[in-house]
Amino acid sequence: MAAVCIGILLLVPLVDLGIKYYMETRLSRGKEIPILNGKVILRHVHNKGMALNILDKYPSLVKWLSLGVVVPVAVYYIVLIPRKGRMPEKISLSLVLGGAVSNLYDRFVRKYVMDYFGFKTKWQKLTDITFNVGDMAIFAGILGIFYSIRKRRLP
Repeated sequence: MAAVCIGILLLVPLVDLGIKYYMETRLSRGKEIPILNGKVILRHVHNKGMALNILDKYPSLVKWLSLGVVVPVAVYYIVLIPRKGRMPEKISLSLVLGGAVSNLYDRFVRKYVMDYFGFKTKWQKLTDITFNVGDMAIFAGILGIFYSIRKRRLP
């Protein structure tokens, strides 16, 4: 089962970075293309900050804070993977780290995180938020971690 987790950890950044490359070479920055009956919007956005452009005026701080969060999580992951059981937690951490690796690559190499899709909603503020696969993997992984913690604590 460790192979599945390592596979997820490698697959998430490969897919995300591949899509980022494709979008960056095919779609001009700032341009939008609605797809799936307008429910999803493809965009080319550069984010120098964290989620929702938090600290975007301090990209160097964001880069090093991100690394400072990822390193201890990666150490915990390395310790957790060989242990028996706890599959939901292992898969969840694989998703979180896979997404984090992709976004860290962007922060250190591109100097910004490339985001490329959003959702059309009736609320413009939500419609304006742009994501990437790494972000979605991090979000799904965090939900999975909460689930696994809750499951462990309930009788």
